[in-house]
Amino acid sequence: MKIKINKPDIFVTGILIAAMFLFSSYAIISFAQTQTSSNHTQTSSNHTQTSSNHTQTSSNHTQTSSNHTQTSSKQESNLNPIFITHRASNSVLTLPSEKVWPAGRDMTYIDATDDGKIIVATSTGDDQIVVFNGTNGNIINKIKVGEYPTGIKISPNKKFVIVPNQLPGTASIIDLEKMKVIDEIKVGKIPHNTVFSPNGTKAYLTIQGEDKVVVFDVNDSFKKTAEIKVAQGPHNLDITGDGKLLFVANAASSDVAAINTTTLKIIKKIPVTLGHHGIDISPNDKRAYVSGVGDDKISVIDVDKLELIKQVTVGKGPHGIRTSSDGKNIYVAVTNTNELVVINTDTLAVSEKIPVGKIPFWIAVPGNT
Repeated sequence: MKIKINKPDIFVTGILIAAMFLFSSYAIISFAQTQTSSNHTQTSSNHTQTSSNHTQTSSNHTQTSSNHTQTSSKQESNLNPIFITHRASNSVLTLPSEKVWPAGRDMTYIDATDDGKIIVATSTGDDQIVVFNGTNGNIINKIKVGEYPTGIKISPNKKFVIVPNQLPGTASIIDLEKMKVIDEIKVGKIPHNTVFSPNGTKAYLTIQGEDKVVVFDVNDSFKKTAEIKVAQGPHNLDITGDGKLLFVANAASSDVAAINTTTLKIIKKIPVTLGHHGIDISPNDKRAYVSGVGDDKISVIDVDKLELIKQVTVGKGPHGIRTSSDGKNIYVAVTNTNELVVINTDTLAVSEKIPVGKIPFWIAVPGNT
């Protein structure tokens, strides 16, 4: 399967490539702290510099048999609906339909309602979010937010969308029914991503520039109630289905902090590959899957034991990561090889590598939000 992607904007692509190969994870975080609003189009989270000992992969890991790398129509039909942001082509790709939705400049993060009827994504280059009809790909609305928006999340009741804005250090709260920003909350230096508790009464937001997570009570509004000090550069995060454990991937310290959501205390820190990271908890709450864009592997963590149990080689620059809604597959967006890598969760072996166009970044899977 070959996906046709529109030719990327040369200026945006140049910035992306330069940022991805010239800056280390922690340097990017420091750089974004001092960046002015006029320079907000440079990506603070392009973080693909990798030392040779991490990027060199033995041939038995990188070589994939033809029955794995060649994608047949039968294999494609077995994919869950998947939505992937593309930074270079300013679009969203849908699989298995192979449709490309033009969107906005520098499409980064994406989320979906459980039924897949509404898709929201951040156009970081345009300081806005794009709301799609998940059935036909039509754009419902474009909503201006703060400068350099990144992670995006829909509340479980589909009432709110929260978007961290890195440069002003705020979070935009959007009423999804009214399609407008109803609040902009000051949260701290370089906020990055958010996750809601499963019942929707809490929201957790990573603050990269202050090494903490901010906790909000959510009712008809968002009220800050607590802060949790984690490790260096908290980036992306996820929560178990029972809401008891919060997992925070820390980009600069390359570990994952497991946090008790009742006590707001760190239980354990688990070392993983080089960040920045994506993270996803499996639907059965048994595993946490963690990508590391500074490496070529994903890490698999046993949620009960809080131990690293395996690392799987997928290709250079894995970032977005999501489990299929039935828990049978892991989908990984690999930014350097421009592939969606599919991993069987029973064997923890790569089953498919699907070419998807330049710089696939983040993934949304309806039914696993």
